[in-house]
Amino acid sequence: MSVSSHASHSPRLAVAMQRLGMPSEVWALRQIEGFDALAPILVGWEAEPDATLPQLEQRRVAAPFPPSGGLARRVAARAGLAWGRAPNRSEASAIRDALRGTDAALCHFGWTAMAVAAAMPRSYPVIWHMHGRDASVSLRWPGYRAGLRRHLRHAALLVTVGAHQLERLAPFGLPDRRVVLPCGAPLALFAAGPLPVQDDGRVRFASVGRLSPEKGMEETLAAFERIAPDLPGAELVLIGGGPLAGTLAARAAAGPAAGRVRLTGPLPPAGVAAELARAHVYLQHSREIGGSVEGFGVTLAEAAAVGLPLLASATGGLIDQIVEGENGHLFPAGDVAAQAALMHALAADPARRARLGEGARRLAVRFDSAVQARRLQAEILAALAARAALPTGPGARQ
Repeated sequence: MSVSSHASHSPRLAVAMQRLGMPSEVWALRQIEGFDALAPILVGWEAEPDATLPQLEQRRVAAPFPPSGGLARRVAARAGLAWGRAPNRSEASAIRDALRGTDAALCHFGWTAMAVAAAMPRSYPVIWHMHGRDASVSLRWPGYRAGLRRHLRHAALLVTVGAHQLERLAPFGLPDRRVVLPCGAPLALFAAGPLPVQDDGRVRFASVGRLSPEKGMEETLAAFERIAPDLPGAELVLIGGGPLAGTLAARAAAGPAAGRVRLTGPLPPAGVAAELARAHVYLQHSREIGGSVEGFGVTLAEAAAVGLPLLASATGGLIDQIVEGENGHLFPAGDVAAQAALMHALAADPARRARLGEGARRLAVRFDSAVQARRLQAEILAALAARAALPTGPGARQ
């Protein structure tokens, strides 16, 4: 998609992210591809090295992302947390420079929205798009909570990917306009091929996600190792990168399923789709660790579009994606034995896998990212129209 694909009169929408091009945040770029009545401009404080970004105008905020400087920033970055500190004068000026000439900002994650809201006049429309950690683990930090109380109620629009996030955010003051809208997965890519063949005498389990504790990859490996002795032909594929990559590889090599566990490392969307197309069952064992809650399982939606039966932990937004017995099954988060039992049952029943896989692809249309992007665009346009109709005067913050 290029800038020329948008009409010159379309509202100029800054799409703001702390770091542009992160593989785990591919949904943000998919949304942009569905905008045809908005003129998006990518705005970020940093960019992922060698990231493939849309052919759009790109701007950088010429200042560190709050909290800035010293040990505090390094600790917060290492923990993946944001404190909600308002930008200082130079940081706020850099944000205003990056947003100059735009009509509104779609801010991914609450901490990005806080920084933009603190820097811009209140009359400037800020759309908050909340995803996961920003509506769960970050709520533990007093500064972040204070930022929510100060700015969230003034949002032009609040978008969450799960209803449970609205409940968590309600005590801080919700804006008048809000919508639950999962990011989804591109059916055009993941549902392009035939349904996986489930009666070929093999069973390959697959899981996609960041290799970090809250994604439950260690639990998934443990569940596979429980059933591996009974299923000599079974395989497990872990797709993604992260801090546990080395630990998982070493454990798999020394465990009872050595030689039957493969870690692919990070893959582009087409590579993920190809791996899932060769699998038979999809696993997602997200966990609530340190207050972190899965907002919406994008990879679960991708696997469903491929046509894989889904086994997922009953936590966060994953609960909304599983229709029990129709596209898959839920198990208690942290319960390795329950996950292993479901894996063993599906491994022994190709007909059941095929039925659940058919149901998964049928229900996946609920989360087609192209449809979700058009819905998001409509919500943004409605919010901008409503904001434009508000009276202005001395009472407005300048």
